[in-house]
Amino acid sequence: MKKIWSIRKDAEGVSPVIATILMVAITVVLAAVLYVMVLGFGGTTSTPSVQVLQRTPVTSGWKIALTNPTSTVKWDDISAVQLSDGTNTASWTNISTAKEITATPGVGKYGSQSLGALTVYLNITDLAGDGKIGNGDYLVFTTPSAATFSITGSYTFTLLYKSTGGSMISTSLTG
Repeated sequence: MKKIWSIRKDAEGVSPVIATILMVAITVVLAAVLYVMVLGFGGTTSTPSVQVLQRTPVTSGWKIALTNPTSTVKWDDISAVQLSDGTNTASWTNISTAKEITATPGVGKYGSQSLGALTVYLNITDLAGDGKIGNGDYLVFTTPSAATFSITGSYTFTLLYKSTGGSMISTSLTG
């Protein structure tokens, strides 16, 4: 009977060059996988902040001028502008100064939202017209002339950052 398990004398393994190439390739792939797992797929992991430069009462509303954010933020990076009276919240989404901008400064008109019984309009002015939040850019919340913000009321203005869903700013407006 012939041995099935006999060692073949003419059998060779993978050449040393091919083995080295395979080991290097496997190491590179594993390093890349570990890098992605540890550091994520990139993108912003923190929410930039912005401060109020000035809050000014205007006829039937509020004008809020902003400072430069802690990192470059396009208006397109804002997921929502919110105004709350503590009970109700008006929220404007799909913010983009490209909506109605034709010149510098760029003005985006975002229509009305209900804040309880109050109708509130939002206009955003990008002073540089570059589509980015910059020093002095401002938002104006107004109401129709018949209805106005309560002089004894307190309102909260919030900007939400699209990448993280976090608040870039949340500040109080009184009266």
